[in-house]
Amino acid sequence: MSQIEFKNVYDEFNIKFQNKEYENALDLTYELLQIAGDSQLEVAYALMAKARVLTVLDKKDQVINTFNEIIESFYDTSDETVLYILAYALYNKAMILAKLKKYDEELECYNKLLEKFITDISPKIELILVKTYLNKAICTKEIGKLEDVANVYEEFIRNFHTSTQEEVLYDVSSALFNLSSTYQKLEQNEKAIATYDRLLKLFNDTENENILEVVAKAFVNKASILSNENEYTKSLETYDEIINRFEKYENSKLLAQVALASYNKILLLGELGREKELSKVCDKFIEQFANTKDNIINDMVLTAEVLRDKEKYNTNSF
Repeated sequence: MSQIEFKNVYDEFNIKFQNKEYENALDLTYELLQIAGDSQLEVAYALMAKARVLTVLDKKDQVINTFNEIIESFYDTSDETVLYILAYALYNKAMILAKLKKYDEELECYNKLLEKFITDISPKIELILVKTYLNKAICTKEIGKLEDVANVYEEFIRNFHTSTQEEVLYDVSSALFNLSSTYQKLEQNEKAIATYDRLLKLFNDTENENILEVVAKAFVNKASILSNENEYTKSLETYDEIINRFEKYENSKLLAQVALASYNKILLLGELGREKELSKVCDKFIEQFANTKDNIINDMVLTAEVLRDKEKYNTNSF
């Protein structure tokens, strides 16, 4: 059979699939497998087409069997295109296992994928590896210890912090943030602060506003930890740093972090009894966010007004 015939049937399959004629599309995958013969590439395409249809039909066991056939048939292939299909099969098999809550098997897929492809630096494979690491962390949280989750994030960050892809760098920033949160849950605050500092240093000069949102959240969380550790001066300085850096932005998500930093600073100043400074910060905060349409920030503004005017409220009498 010729490549032309395979292409014609494959095109017909795509038409049936796009028209949601899934049973007819599934029948065509068996025809594709017959036409493919000994061609690795065509067999791989045919099996992946079969998996696509079975996924839509929600036949999870058959999808897993199809992915297993791809994995077993092409694990040692040298064809770059087939290798990409192999990576895709491993990743998507893991996704199905996650839905079935078969976490041990899911984790096995991630480990197999990483072992096979971690030295591959091609952009397409890099994106799959990144998602694999992030999902592995989630999976590990389901079946392992928080220390194991931290190790997954550390390995991911170590392997990808020098990536040139913006999407990957955003995931690195998120991983650093999640790693810090993990250390907090482990009550390892020094490591949590050090990890936030790694994040802030690595992305200090970024102009990507999605990453900047993670940076802003890191500042707020770092300040909160410092406050809990009775490092009040450092905490207030960290709140000031985020406020001064982001208060001129128009990005609503960044401004929400500025609002949270300002509010937390107000609460801390109240705890410390620094009334004059508290009053000034309240005035600025209220003026900046008085017209907000965000319900949470609006509640913060109302609280700030009460805190600022508490002496007046306390001295009112009837």
